[in-house]
Amino acid sequence: MRQVKCPECGAIAHMAMSTPYCAKCGWNREGAIHRLERFSWLLPALIAIFDGIGIFGAGFAKHDWPSAILIALLPTLLLGFVYAGVKQGLTKLRAPASPSSSNASSGTFDATAESAAAAEKSEQYEFLISLPPPRPVQLGRRGKRLLTLLLAFAVGMEAFLLWSFYGTWERSAMVPNSRGLEILLICFMVLVAALPFFVRRGILRDKELMENGALAMGRITIQKNVKSASLITYEFHDASGRSLTGSGNDLSRSFYPEMTVPVFYDAENPKRNLAACASFFEIAAPGG
Repeated sequence: MRQVKCPECGAIAHMAMSTPYCAKCGWNREGAIHRLERFSWLLPALIAIFDGIGIFGAGFAKHDWPSAILIALLPTLLLGFVYAGVKQGLTKLRAPASPSSSNASSGTFDATAESAAAAEKSEQYEFLISLPPPRPVQLGRRGKRLLTLLLAFAVGMEAFLLWSFYGTWERSAMVPNSRGLEILLICFMVLVAALPFFVRRGILRDKELMENGALAMGRITIQKNVKSASLITYEFHDASGRSLTGSGNDLSRSFYPEMTVPVFYDAENPKRNLAACASFFEIAAPGG
């Protein structure tokens, strides 16, 4: 797993059930505590479910007590170890930071790291803010991969459907009056052929926002891992000072609560907004 840097002080963040937090300055500590608390409630419930299946399902229902003990005991032991680790992590997170003899040097290190993180963040966003619309936008690596995979899937699926349709047509020779598999294949062929156009339309909307939309610096408020996606919710203020929220899939998988993220939005309809990390496009250096 790639290391995550604390956005506040620049130190390497620790992980609690895939939720990063900073042990030095306390960034996202509450989020990590909340994540572990959820697991601390879930694990006893899972233990109770497995015990119930073993005792009542295999024991009383089938009178197979050896299997009942095995079904109840193994998950209880495994989940019990996990539960003990979660409780230990909660105790560590809730404990106040204890002063050490190296406070002076630690404070110097934190100040230096914080300054470096601020400088890095400033350089990263300064160039975005300095670019007036229309901004130079290009398709990023993720966008190129997506379009390549999408095109390959569409071409391959369309070829397969055409081959299946031709085989069915050749056997029945009743395409104009058919009401079964042939009609279903035709519908699928139309949907697959239209898929790249729908995706292109959505991608071009994102491109238009990044080229001509207003720019604000947003703050990540929620981050959730759902399968292979990192879903984020963010808030930002438009030019008139109104507070707005948005959400998207963090394609970079590098943003967590309290981090700053550039947000492009429609000045006339700020509800149309896009976080830079959720776009397949990227701002290109002028002339690059």
